[in-house]
Amino acid sequence: MPTSPSRRARRRLASAVVVTAALAPLALAAPQADAAAAKKSARASVDLGRPGLPESRKVTRVESGVAVTSIVRGQKAATPATRGTTQNGPWRIKVATIDPKRAKGHLRTAIGADIARTEGVSVLGKWSKSPIAVNGSFFSAGRRTAPGDMVGVAVNGGTIISQPQRVAGHMGVLMDSRTKALRMDNYSWKSTITSDAGELFLDAVNTPVAVPKGCEQMTDAASCPISGPLVRFTPHYAGRTPSGVGAEVVFDRKGCVISARTTRGAKLSASQTSIQATGARAADLLRVAGSGCPTYQEKLFGSDRKQVELSRTTFGVAGRYQLVREGKIVAPTAKGSFFGRHPRTIIGRTAGGSVMLVTVDGRSTASVGVTLTEAARLAKSLGMVDAANLDGGGSTAMAVRGKLVNTPAGSRERSVGDAIILLP
Repeated sequence: MPTSPSRRARRRLASAVVVTAALAPLALAAPQADAAAAKKSARASVDLGRPGLPESRKVTRVESGVAVTSIVRGQKAATPATRGTTQNGPWRIKVATIDPKRAKGHLRTAIGADIARTEGVSVLGKWSKSPIAVNGSFFSAGRRTAPGDMVGVAVNGGTIISQPQRVAGHMGVLMDSRTKALRMDNYSWKSTITSDAGELFLDAVNTPVAVPKGCEQMTDAASCPISGPLVRFTPHYAGRTPSGVGAEVVFDRKGCVISARTTRGAKLSASQTSIQATGARAADLLRVAGSGCPTYQEKLFGSDRKQVELSRTTFGVAGRYQLVREGKIVAPTAKGSFFGRHPRTIIGRTAGGSVMLVTVDGRSTASVGVTLTEAARLAKSLGMVDAANLDGGGSTAMAVRGKLVNTPAGSRERSVGDAIILLP
């Protein structure tokens, strides 16, 4: 695991300057009401397992407006045979609460050196000097090429660095780094590039381009009769874009063509982007966008089909399944491995606008993990009125000032695609 991101990555994080609010402000409750709700939640037991289980809590103030509550529910260790079904626990939970009125940092994501690679949550927390950090998006763990590629919508400083995906349960959590407002929704995406020569629809962002089967060895991309994908790359991807047969057009900050090539693989500066195509679409790309200043448009839509306005204060992570919506549990009760007991990471907000980041350890006799519906009950009992399930399993991790405070599943901390941090 890398111990520190590149100098280029440090500059990128530092350059994400807050300029304007990106999300519609939440209707926040009065501070007194939120404080009362927090006290009530602190007194109540979490909704896990059978009633009456012993439960202990320890609250640690990290800094002004940021606190971490450590919860242990149940005392007797489970057995390997019963940990998937026991109602006696134990559960080990970490709850980071961020008060938007008192916390001084900016709630946002960190992606490390680039999204083609992965970093540990503790590394990202330490590097950014964040008082709190948890893992974020589902990502392409285990994939040989670009394992840090997010699976679903991800936004970094107003730039879409991964597009929504039409997969069951996938949704996104957008956050305004300045106000710390959250928006959870099932988003859709439309991206086009247009010139006098025509219009092309893009398929993805920052995802390695597949070459159509049978065309891998063709040096002339135009001779492939099968259409491949059209993918946009931003500087977040890596130092260089993926190489291979096909076509690539590189654009400057204003969207004008710098280069148009019949092969793929280019070094992008911080102000450049590119579009790649393979198969029959390689010729289409060069024809439509191979010269001049073609028009690139990209739009993100909510489930209400209204466009979501993004700005440099907008960040977002790819989740899977909303757990609580407007105070009601909406998590599905389906069967299958994904819905069973695992370590989980949850993000949510209270009625008063406080942000909660929660980790639940699992796959251990010392902490059995939670199902998706148990995660929803936990979120609601902690006082969340909106909550979403983020990547979990071996990815679940929380770091306080760069030091892990939970126990990740497996022998060591897993490197992840991105993390949610509070940037000082």
